[in-house]
Amino acid sequence: MFKLDSPLMNFLNKIADIMILNMLFIFFCMPIITIGASFSAAYYIGFKMVRDQESYIIRGFWKAFRENFKQATIMWLIVLAAIIILFFDYRIVLYSGLAFPKWMLMCMITVTIVLLMGAVYMFALQAHFMNTVKNTIKNSFLMALSHLPTTFLLIATYAIPIVIFYFIPRIMPALFLLGFGCVLYLKAILLLKVFRKYEEAFEQVEQDTEDSDEGIFAQSEPIENEEDSIIDERNHPSKVFQDGRFIEVAEKSAEKEQ
Repeated sequence: MFKLDSPLMNFLNKIADIMILNMLFIFFCMPIITIGASFSAAYYIGFKMVRDQESYIIRGFWKAFRENFKQATIMWLIVLAAIIILFFDYRIVLYSGLAFPKWMLMCMITVTIVLLMGAVYMFALQAHFMNTVKNTIKNSFLMALSHLPTTFLLIATYAIPIVIFYFIPRIMPALFLLGFGCVLYLKAILLLKVFRKYEEAFEQVEQDTEDSDEGIFAQSEPIENEEDSIIDERNHPSKVFQDGRFIEVAEKSAEKEQ
């Protein structure tokens, strides 16, 4: 039972890793402006934990935090600006005493839901794929709309700690130590299933078009149309699948690596 490779010890090790991830995430979120980079780093480690690839969590988290800081922070500031605007809009509608038409409130609710749908993919995509900020934001909304059941399930995972705390208030210390880590781990499981579909599609199309110049997703109309492709193929970038990530590289660099 207490052997290092026993199911019990593996479970306890996983709980300990989730606890470490949880505390790292909370600590790096404290400056507020770093929340985006903290999410990206947490997803990076979460994906490795799901795949049983994690080794040094603290070192890996810090590495991912530094590498994703610039792009993740830009995306977070965009999301934060949208949140602030929506917050004041809701306050005006609800507390100003003015009579606003119902369609305006419905539009605000719709925008809030769409923003939340895109946000649950945004920082995970930043952690898993190499891309520009523009394409990462675009892809997050495309994926959210393409996988609606998974999207709503991802959003629902945030309610798990709240529901548990509501029915069992005394469990608050445990939630503080494990809450965010467990949510991120569950989301990593769901997100990897979605990402794997695109990875497999890319690998298949890459094999089919290896000797052609038609572009990466030239034959993938069922997934997305030519103008709104999940992968930006205007410059036909070469891609290398490395450490669980597709990395865009210049064609000359790709030839050297091959």
